[in-house]
Amino acid sequence: MAASRTALRRVLAELGAVWLAVIGLYAIASIISPPMLQLGQVFNILQVASFLGVIALGQFVVVLSGGIDLSQAGVVTLTNIVATSVMLGQDAMILPAVAICLGLALVIGALNGAMVAVLGITPLVATLGMNALLFGSALVFTGGAPRGAGAPALDAIGNGTLGGVPVATLIWLALAALLWALMRQTVFGRWLYSVGGNARAAHMMGVPVERVTITAYALSTLMAACGGLLLTAYVGNPSLGIGNQYLFTAVAAVVVGGAALSGGIGSVPATVGGAVFITVLGSFTNIVRVSTGAQFVIQGALILISVYAYRQFARRRP
Repeated sequence: MAASRTALRRVLAELGAVWLAVIGLYAIASIISPPMLQLGQVFNILQVASFLGVIALGQFVVVLSGGIDLSQAGVVTLTNIVATSVMLGQDAMILPAVAICLGLALVIGALNGAMVAVLGITPLVATLGMNALLFGSALVFTGGAPRGAGAPALDAIGNGTLGGVPVATLIWLALAALLWALMRQTVFGRWLYSVGGNARAAHMMGVPVERVTITAYALSTLMAACGGLLLTAYVGNPSLGIGNQYLFTAVAAVVVGGAALSGGIGSVPATVGGAVFITVLGSFTNIVRVSTGAQFVIQGALILISVYAYRQFARRRP
């Protein structure tokens, strides 16, 4: 009996309390708008959540290491601009476009990590500066007038379904499963938790802190590029503002999911729940006709409340 309770607690700790909040919020939204209960609407929410969800997976890795990555929005925008410029609506150019975007993302992430781990620049400053650099590069590259188009074959990924489930959602969940295995089943995952918990102690135990940090930022921008590619497949056109909405929502999803901004605490399933919660919240505020400005206020309040709640919880733990 005691073993069963212990196992249940571990499962609940891994999933995170955010899933209870998701159920509660969805129930309230369904009462106000009964069509929310329709299976098609559920899948529509999951499809929209998949874009934020993929990006939030990368943000989770960096937050777990004790940092933050505000360059993700710029990576999403640059990915969209570069991908559509390379593809030019041709299916034959999909693979080169994807390879270029993922390669750029890895370089950007490595630079972020090097600035933080090697040069000692504060993560907030380093990644926010990189975000401005990336947006400026996209603006210079396009001259303020983006050109190009996504390839028709990508439509099956961005808007297609498999067994009724959006393909983008299936990709998101597959990436989440891979990241969960990386975090829980590999040495790198244990290193990442230890670096986020106490980088100095981890270094004394032989953990390659600099390498782990650089890898974390590289994974973050890689996931941001994957999210940008999914968005490009969904909308099919270039847009200089496509990544702006993810500047803080990715952080909100991770924090609402229970990850500590100080590092070392969090899980992949809870981050998935955080992305779903933020998406359902956005849908709910649209139903009740809350303005865009008020939505940002609500998201900011959620981050503050979540940080305070989890800090109080950490203090009370034995």
